Amino acid sequence: MKNKQGVTLIVLLTALTVMLVIISSATVIGVDSINSANFEEYKGSIGRVKDNVNQYYLENGVLPITKEIVSATSLEGSFVNAINNNSDENNKLYVIDISLLKNDTIRAGKGSVFNKDVYVVSENTNNIYYLKGFKYKGKIIYDN
Repeated sequence: MKNKQGVTLIVLLTALTVMLVIISSATVIGVDSINSANFEEYKGSIGRVKDNVNQYYLENGVLPITKEIVSATSLEGSFVNAINNNSDENNKLYVIDISLLKNDTIRAGKGSVFNKDVYVVSENTNNIYYLKGFKYKGKIIYDN
């Protein structure tokens, strides 16, 4: 009689399949968690900018802006929808000078209108928008 030792091909394939299912599930859950955390950081950043803009305005009587005005009509339709939802369609949008805010935790918004890495503030409502936006769950979010 032959003494067979070892693992059969079926047992090996079954073990590999189970491991692949577990790894795939963990990856999907991990990626979703990272996206959610990044979105929360984005919302926090917009909130910090808004708080700092309001504080600067209270201390100095003017908004911390550059002389640059952004025309909403020259931007994407989804951005126009965002400002319309906040009743800012008739307001001027000024580029915020992040360096005036003196807050090291604000990492974005130090670019230019050309690359859309700027925060803008609405003239009358002081609503804050990030021109680049943040893609989350298939939508681009521009404000808080």
